[in-house]
Amino acid sequence: MVTTNNAYRQLSGGELLDLVKQDNKKAFEEIYSRYWHTLTQIASKHLQSKQRAEDIVQEIFISFYSRRHEFELSVSLRAYLSQALKFKIMNEFRSQVVRDTYSKHLCYTYTYSDAAPCHIYETKELAYHINRSIDLLPGKCKQAFLLSRGRDLSYKDISGHLNISVSTVEKHISKALRLLKTNLCLQ
Repeated sequence: MVTTNNAYRQLSGGELLDLVKQDNKKAFEEIYSRYWHTLTQIASKHLQSKQRAEDIVQEIFISFYSRRHEFELSVSLRAYLSQALKFKIMNEFRSQVVRDTYSKHLCYTYTYSDAAPCHIYETKELAYHINRSIDLLPGKCKQAFLLSRGRDLSYKDISGHLNISVSTVEKHISKALRLLKTNLCLQ
């Protein structure tokens, strides 16, 4: 069994994956530190948003870790993570097209429709539910989320501001997004 951090750096992606399947957290930390920066840089170039790039890469690692027992890779770990990033970026572009289309539709509706007061009410109601859901978040989770989304700070900046580790910030943001999604779907 590998015991030193330096020894993990010497392992291949496949060897690290085998250890991660055995719930070895140090092996996962090595994979994370080995690929985080590169994946985030690639995503930032495509998305033109460091924050969204960090969110997408974080989602990839969360999915990877939660499905660690199911993995049987036919490609290298690097190739798998690169492919996962490619699909996440494509999904982000698709989502952006939907958001843009909806935004144009709202703009058209406000400008040319007699039903605009109804839409204004719906928009205010949605904003109320979003703000209420944010208010229900636990303390540090809420702070991290507001710094991330409200002030567009990077995870590193948030960790310095809240005096917590970057991985803790990542966990808080993931938790916040999950809770918001759940709360808003119940509305």
